[in-house]
Amino acid sequence: MSAKVSNEQLEMVRRWASYGVDLNGIQKNLAAECGVHLTYMEVRFLLLDHGIEIARPQPKPTPEPAPAPQSEPATRTTAPAQPTPVAAPGANVKPTVTLDDLQLPGTLISGKCTFPSGTSGSWQIDQMGRFGWSELSGTPTAVELQAFELELRAILSRMS
Repeated sequence: MSAKVSNEQLEMVRRWASYGVDLNGIQKNLAAECGVHLTYMEVRFLLLDHGIEIARPQPKPTPEPAPAPQSEPATRTTAPAQPTPVAAPGANVKPTVTLDDLQLPGTLISGKCTFPSGTSGSWQIDQMGRFGWSELSGTPTAVELQAFELELRAILSRMS
């Protein structure tokens, strides 16, 4: 896959990612500006292979509301709230990835995936090595997609 993208084009991808352009936008920019047509998953693998991360937009600070006037000193009648434990990144996001017993026509390999968020769908890789989704019931999160990619890579490495 990396052979399809020159070093100059890779630098363009790095710049777009630093501006916060999402995978879909990078895919469209590569096609429009460079004439390179990659699938969504190929773009995702390109970013992973080259360690490129999409910049997250900084949240705009919201002004704090003015405190309400108090005529009497406030007294605390309840215990302070305990902080809610935060799950480690990638915790509980392992998708269920299966291979089809009979491959779909025109595919090299195919299967199904169910993400922890409830999104599910069928995936396939054709004879040209292009990845695709079908029957996707929603949009998986970026973390879920990354976990899917790792799981799929593990399954494919066990096959060889």
